[in-house]
Amino acid sequence: MTAALTPELALRYLAELDPAIEAIAVVGEDGTVLAGDPSLAVGAGGCVTARSARHLLIARVPPGALDGLVRHDLEVVVRELSPAPLPAQRP
Repeated sequence: MTAALTPELALRYLAELDPAIEAIAVVGEDGTVLAGDPSLAVGAGGCVTARSARHLLIARVPPGALDGLVRHDLEVVVRELSPAPLPAQRP
């Protein structure tokens, strides 16, 4: 079993995975910015997002970026940030 991705590692991973991303923020379920650019948490144009029950990823991309590809990358990473709990094992 591997540990969940941390917010800081998620930022570094996305920066390498998708060079079109200009800035990234990881926001917790309570609205706290856990890592990245806090100005993204207030909402702005040119952003792509992905959400799980526990995290919101916000990425600012330039005009002409492939938003669908960026969204896919964010969705992959947000699942790693918030993995589903493992089923209970029987003794």
